[in-house]
Amino acid sequence: MQKRSSSFIIIGLLFIGITMTLVEDNIYLRYGFLIVGTAFLFYSIFTIIRRK
Repeated sequence: MQKRSSSFIIIGLLFIGITMTLVEDNIYLRYGFLIVGTAFLFYSIFTIIRRK
């Protein structure tokens, strides 16, 4: 389960990084990537807290 949570953290950071650097012209795509990235991060943080 630890490996899955770590991969969700990496995927979330990747989506947020894509949002900040690559997506500038389309506001819907930008906020879509931002929402998906934060959802992955919150899910991974929630699973880490719930396990402890």
